[in-house]
Amino acid sequence: MHGSLFIPLALLLALGGCSSKPAQESQGGASEAAKEQPKAEPAARRTSPRRFDAEGRLIPSDDYIVGIRLPRGAELYRQDGLLHVYRVRAPIGKVLAYIGPMMITGSVERRGKGAVYKRASVRGAEVNPTKVDVSILEVASNTTRISIMELPPPAPREQVPSADRTKAAARESFRTLD
Repeated sequence: MHGSLFIPLALLLALGGCSSKPAQESQGGASEAAKEQPKAEPAARRTSPRRFDAEGRLIPSDDYIVGIRLPRGAELYRQDGLLHVYRVRAPIGKVLAYIGPMMITGSVERRGKGAVYKRASVRGAEVNPTKVDVSILEVASNTTRISIMELPPPAPREQVPSADRTKAAARESFRTLD
């Protein structure tokens, strides 16, 4: 009788461990969640906003730094007081074509494929512009760094002396010369 129980029990254990599915799928909950995660990733990729329009130009984002509207996809790399550094996955030519027309300056220095806009104002912010130095430099073949340095406002000038004060100063200097 003892032997008759052993055979069905051994058969049940052997069949219970067998499955037509691979071992990973038969483990249950944890692997099902892992299987669904890759499906969610392409959906997130599809919903991410485009960075380029139909003509291949960068599309503006909703983010502004000192009046400069950053392109879509610009990611903050470093920020330190008045310095803001971003990286964007786009060719440097496209970033220059996007940022360049926004800058008002008489001083543009070429640096390799990039450019530095010195003491620039931002087009559209002429009323109370903050002067900035903006450098656009290539980091890799398809990655560009946008560095924006806010320049402190110039020190207030001393008031111009009145005509009477100027005449008095002139008389005093002529008197000391005599």
